Amino acid sequence: MSGKFEICNEKPYPLGCYIDYDKSLVVRAIFTDNKKCGITLYKSDGARIMDSLSISFSKSLKRGTIYSARIRGIKNIDEYDSYNYYADDAYFCDPYARHVIGLEKFGEDVPDNEIRAKLDNKSLQSHSASCFDWEGDVNPLVPYENSFVYLLNVRGYTKSSSSGVASARRGTFGGIIDKLSYLKELGVTTLELMPAYEMNEVENPVKKVSGKGNKVVYSKDGSLLNEKDISKKINFWGYKKGFYFAPRTSFCECPFDAENEFKNFIKILHKNGIEVIMQFYFDENENESLIIDALRFWRCTYHVDGFHLKGVRVPIRQIVKEPLFTDAKIWYDWFDTGDIYGTEAPNDRVLAIYNNSFMYATRRFLKSDDNTVNDFLKVMISNDNNNGIINYVCDYEGFRLADLVAYEHKHNEENGENNKDGIDNNLSWNCGIEGRTRKHNILELRKKQMKNIMTMLFMAQGTPMIFGGEEFGNSQAGNNNPYCQDNEIGWVDWKALDKNKDFYDYVRFLIDLRFSNDFLHNRRPFRLMDYISCGYPDMSCHGKEAWRPDLSGYSHVLGMLYCGLYEKSNDSDKPFIYVCYNMHWNRTEFALPKLPEGLRWSLLSDTGVYEGVKLSSQNSDFNILGDRSVRIYISETDPDYKKRKETGSKKNGKNRRN
Repeated sequence: MSGKFEICNEKPYPLGCYIDYDKSLVVRAIFTDNKKCGITLYKSDGARIMDSLSISFSKSLKRGTIYSARIRGIKNIDEYDSYNYYADDAYFCDPYARHVIGLEKFGEDVPDNEIRAKLDNKSLQSHSASCFDWEGDVNPLVPYENSFVYLLNVRGYTKSSSSGVASARRGTFGGIIDKLSYLKELGVTTLELMPAYEMNEVENPVKKVSGKGNKVVYSKDGSLLNEKDISKKINFWGYKKGFYFAPRTSFCECPFDAENEFKNFIKILHKNGIEVIMQFYFDENENESLIIDALRFWRCTYHVDGFHLKGVRVPIRQIVKEPLFTDAKIWYDWFDTGDIYGTEAPNDRVLAIYNNSFMYATRRFLKSDDNTVNDFLKVMISNDNNNGIINYVCDYEGFRLADLVAYEHKHNEENGENNKDGIDNNLSWNCGIEGRTRKHNILELRKKQMKNIMTMLFMAQGTPMIFGGEEFGNSQAGNNNPYCQDNEIGWVDWKALDKNKDFYDYVRFLIDLRFSNDFLHNRRPFRLMDYISCGYPDMSCHGKEAWRPDLSGYSHVLGMLYCGLYEKSNDSDKPFIYVCYNMHWNRTEFALPKLPEGLRWSLLSDTGVYEGVKLSSQNSDFNILGDRSVRIYISETDPDYKKRKETGSKKNGKNRRN
């Protein structure tokens, strides 16, 4: 007994705190060696704390570093709505909290002892995990070969007024729902969210201490400063330690109902066939048990489809071996699939690697570097029987696509770090002028380069991923590390959609072309041979001469022929598709491979043709390819073939009679 309470030992797992059905308080928490530790319960009217109750834990409740207890006899226990743990004189929020109170306003610096965990009451249906209606919810489970990944920052995607989203929903999960018709029209199958778990976004939090006159605070480095002298830096991206079991309340239209709001967000996306992949960042000192517990929790409670794991010491082997995740997508920088699967490839691939090799190879090929065509070819046909491969040109780090062709140097002065942050080697080319310009020829070249590299992305065999806004040329003004830019630099500028409508239409064309032809996005790697005896390999390479690609160090030209006869379909008219890449600064002659009798080439697109210029359809124009241009051809029935054949038959018959 302790006062009026009865404190009993309880099993140590699962960690967390809640009021059980019998009105007892169940507490399971990790404490390191402290002189005293315990829990403080709070009564509040929402904003203000009205009353509190502290209960200390004895060493008899400890197993390992876990204190576990069932506390009975707390008077009016239902009136307590939140809690914190304390260790000696320090208060901290439960790392296993499912809802955190105090961080509802994005970017507001809240001292650690003022961040509280919501107290779950399992006896009240309104707080029970079972109250949400998941009926009809099904995880889409889109195969990697049929996936198109769209990465975004929840706040940055719709925070700008240019998004057209109602002000109350800007920068929230609801703002993304308001863009759902746009995402479906674009063809998105998989939505990847940058960190959306709860955290204090302030990058340099301060610790307040007592003082006379002005409030005195400790800065992050421990020196004494006045509060008015400290300039906050916001971690807009969110790659930091947080509360891994709670949705970000500042991303919610109704922060105090974050659980149901996020569940509704997931259910709506699933209903529309779109997967949700959550990014989680774990620092190197994070408890491995917490990591796995957190992923299990999101999979079970919120029905998320998978996780993109970031951090140098993630227990990846334990995660992929977890039975709960056999049908969940797990993305990481690498996997030892030999250890995971042995010699037998899985029927359904759930693992995928983020392939930065694609980014490096395509960027170098785009800007006409020497010794690039071999690497470019490798990443274009890269595929794996064991795991998916996520290809991207731009991630959240580095230049946006529009800046990749407009800047050769980073411009991160606004970050307040003297332009020393962010990577220096961006593999970018500004097309002749650094930054903004009104010169028509420079702007057209930049747009052509954007079309060129997007063609590479959607014609490659891996799963394409783009960062939200890339499809219409959103810019970050040359800032290649806007992790702290919660403003127009970091937000998506939706006005660019109208400004670059022709580029957006071209991206839509590429997406439609890719997913309307299965042989452009295969489950298995190309064999690069004619294994069905049709006269053509499944994919073949060409150059200025058909069937003779130039893979030398000075080559900037490559043709890739995709044979539709390998598509498993009853349609016998599946086309051939030929993509010609000329990343040389001069125009070049280009041979077209000969097609089977009865077919001829038709030009689908040419990135060297500007808006308003009609594509030529004459065969005589097909073999000249402009500088830094990509053409896509498709086979079509030759309407003159039958006539020529009939004419030839008549002549042969006449000759035989003579």
